[in-house]
Amino acid sequence: MKRSTLMLTLQEKFNLNAVPSEEFESDSWGGIWIRDDICKPETDHYQYANDTANEANKLNKFLATVGWFAEPYDNETIMMWEV
Repeated sequence: MKRSTLMLTLQEKFNLNAVPSEEFESDSWGGIWIRDDICKPETDHYQYANDTANEANKLNKFLATVGWFAEPYDNETIMMWEV
């Protein structure tokens, strides 16, 4: 899935403020930064860095189906990258 399409889908399906990773760090090209709290009912209360490896989480399952994955930048900052 194209990044622009995924950002819109994350906003609509999971209520996430998904923006280009370049808005977080100018030399971080091609990813997505979740610029708000990712721990929401829509994401199964995603537990930040701890949940990026949780294959049972519905957000991670969705990302896997569209060829993307979540990665922690730090404990509470989540980035998403194409596989």
